[in-house]
Order: sequence, then structure tokens, then C-alpha cells
Amino acid sequence: MAALLILLIALGALAAGVLVGRYYVPDDRALKRRARHAQHYLKALTHHIARDHDVVVAELRKVVDDNVDDSEPYFALAALFRGRGEHERAVRVHQALAVREGASARLRQRALFELGLDFRAAGMPRRAVKALEQVLADDAGHEGALRALCGLYEEQGRFAEAASAWARLGKVQGEPPPRRHHHLLCAAAQQAIAAGDLDSAKQLLREAKGGGESPHFFVVAAELAAARGNARGARERLCQALTAAPELVPYLVPGLATAEAQLAAGDAPPAAAVDELDGDGAAPRELAAGAAAPPASSAERAVAATLDELAERTRSPHLALAAAAALAPIDRAASDARVAAIEAAAPAYLPARLVAARAALAGDDGAALRRELAALCAALAWADGSAWRCRHCGQRGDRFAWRCGGCRRWATAAPELGRERTAAALPPPRERRAERRPSAALLGARADLSLPAGEVEHGLTGAELTARATRRSLLGRVGGWLAGAWPGGRKQP
Repeated sequence: MAALLILLIALGALAAGVLVGRYYVPDDRALKRRARHAQHYLKALTHHIARDHDVVVAELRKVVDDNVDDSEPYFALAALFRGRGEHERAVRVHQALAVREGASARLRQRALFELGLDFRAAGMPRRAVKALEQVLADDAGHEGALRALCGLYEEQGRFAEAASAWARLGKVQGEPPPRRHHHLLCAAAQQAIAAGDLDSAKQLLREAKGGGESPHFFVVAAELAAARGNARGARERLCQALTAAPELVPYLVPGLATAEAQLAAGDAPPAAAVDELDGDGAAPRELAAGAAAPPASSAERAVAATLDELAERTRSPHLALAAAAALAPIDRAASDARVAAIEAAAPAYLPARLVAARAALAGDDGAALRRELAALCAALAWADGSAWRCRHCGQRGDRFAWRCGGCRRWATAAPELGRERTAAALPPPRERRAERRPSAALLGARADLSLPAGEVEHGLTGAELTARATRRSLLGRVGGWLAGAWPGGRKQP
């Protein structure tokens, strides 16, 4: 009886295994869909490298049509549209993802961040800032949004907000703010001084001083002192700026001359109030309203004496030449002696020759000589600092600026000194494609270079790929083996 029971149980188990192997088919539709999507993504990558963007869009659309709930192909399509300059299509895709019903907070945040990048690429900085600020409202430590906002704020002239964004980014990364943060604070202080908010300017300069002192910092501190009527403090700060960056003397000498004239016209402020950043913030004593204006020669001599002292301290020909130029209207002999000394020390220093030519032009040596010297001065005007050049990218400008308009770097401007580079000395321009492409360096300089169409050959059929990707259970494998061993069993494809 027991043997019969065991036999019946064995036969029942065998029948169940045969039936399971014959009729039970696991739901592998998701695995097959993933395999198809992988093939489409691979084709899209191949054609993207070959810059055949129309095929890339077609392949990604197949993925979207197969599964509309998957957001990744939408992000890929929008990134492709943005890279091709089709900003409107990229914006529509990311806006649809941001308002998708049932979207998670993470998906919405990602869509808003990409939307901000779309607006930035499309030249709509206000909308870009609004989208990125919404991202930071949900995630205050989003590095990408903070970094993008740093640039957007700076481009819009919102230097205080840009400095705050850099400070937040440094805290997120666990690193000190970059040097740009210091210059942004100084620029924000300049804006506050121009708006008449001297207290805010003072606070911004205190923050900037925490990151070190620079010529930019000294100049803004001088502007703050001048705005408060503190001529002595302005003079001291300008002297510090000239000591740190003698090449900026064409830009700083007018302010120094103004401060010297004010000091000669009235009483100096108390010594305790000379430094606007270290004092208690009280405005120093104003200049005497009824004081007579000093003679021009006294202010010019004071400027020349100050520049001479700085030149001796720094051994800079820029300062020595500026002192000679300040003396030229009042003491021609002393000015000529200084210019001759500069020429003897540095024969190739062309600005000295320019100053000498202008001094001769001021004399009465005949109309012909005047014409020749005027032409010489016009030809060599760049050598006197009337043109400025970025030390990093080489961009030139007629006016001094703390930030280069080309490379966006701070404190890189220097007077245009020396001969202009000829066309032969310039490096040859790189060959450009007729059609602008964002990733032109990926495949080289040839415009006709492309990869063959098609997919990477892997030697497997679609069924084999699906079979390799499928992991069947132990019961399914036993049933499949029994079904294959049974004479009428279903064969595996």
C-alpha cells in the first residue's frame, strides 16, 4: 500500500512537471522590450558618433513609441535637440516632462534643470535663472544648478548673487570659494558705491578681504574712501594698488591726481579714519568748503613725487614713466631727465619714446615737426596704455575693464605694450566646418568623415540575445528539460 502511494505521488509529480514545461511560459515581454531598446540605443549611439542626427531621432522615437512611460529616451531626444540648436523643441520636451502626471519629485527636478540649460542655450537668461532657482528651492545642494547660476548671475551683472552662489557651491563641494568669488564681491561693492549704498559696499569689501587682497580690492577700497570724502585713505589705497600692479598706472593715475589735489586743497582727515574698512564707519571730516583751489603744479608735483617713491620701491618703469609724464607740463627738464634714464635702462621700452615725442610736440618747433610728432603719437598710441589687452586670451579694448569680455576672466587686463604681432606670427586659424557642430573635435577636422550606418555586429540573433538575457527558475528549467525529453513535448525555439 505504501509503495503504491509513493508510485502515485511520483507519477503525479512527473505529470505536473510535463504540464508545467509544456504550457507554462514565463512573462518575458519586459526582457524582450529591453533587448529591443538596447539595440535602438546602440544604433542611435553609432549614428550620433557619425553625426547622422536624423537617424538618431528616428531610433529614439522607436523607443518612445514602444514604451511611453520611460522618460530616458525623452531626455536623450531633448539633449540632442539642444545640441543641434533646436532649443524650442528641447524646451517643449522638458516642459512636458516637468508637468507629467504622476512624475516623481526627482524626475521633475531633473526636467527643470535641463529646462534651465535649454533656456540658457537659447539666450533667455531670465527664464533660465527662474528654472534653476526652482531646482535649488527643492534641492539647495544641487551642484549643476549652482554652477549654472554662477555664470548666469555674472553675465547679468548680479555680482553679489553670483558671489553668494559661488560660496554655496564651495560649501557643497567642501572647498574654499575660487578667486573669482573675491572679484565678484569687489564688483558688487563697486555697484553699491555707484548706487550710493556705502554701508553695503563696506560690508562686501570686508567679505572680499577674507579671501585676500588684490589690486581690484585696493581700487574699490579707494573708491569707497573717495565717496566718503577721505582723500588720504583713497591715496593710500591707490598706492597699494600701484605697488601690487604697476602696469595699471594709466588707469589709476587720474584717481591719484584727484586725491592729491583734494589733500592740497583742504585739511586731511584724522589718521584713525584713513582706512575705511578698519575704522568705525564714520565719515571723515569733509574738505574745507572755502579753501582756495591749489595751483595745478603743486598737485602734479605731489603725484610725481608719489610715483617716484613707488617706482623706487617696485623698480617699475611703468611708474617711473608716469612720474615723468606728470612732470612734463611743469618741469620739462626734470621730465626729460627721467625719460632719458628710462631709455638708458630699457632701450626697447617704447612708451618712454612716446612721452618724449609728446613733450617735443608741446614745444614750438615748427608746423612740420608738429605734424610728424602728431603722426608718431597716433601711431604709437597703443604703447601708452590707451589700448588694453587680456593676458589670457589676447582680446584688445580701448577701455580698461576688470573682467575680460572674451574669456570672462578677472583682472587680466594690461596695457598694450610692444609691437603688434604680425599676421605671419599669429598661429593659423583652425579649420572650421561649414556647418556648426557642437562636437566637431570628436571625429577630427574632416567634414566628410563619418561612420558606416548600421549596428555593431555581435554574432548573435535576436532570439539568442533574449535567451541569454532570460534567467529561468529551477522549476521552469526542470519542466523544460522534461518537455524536451518527452516525445511530443514543445521544442525550444
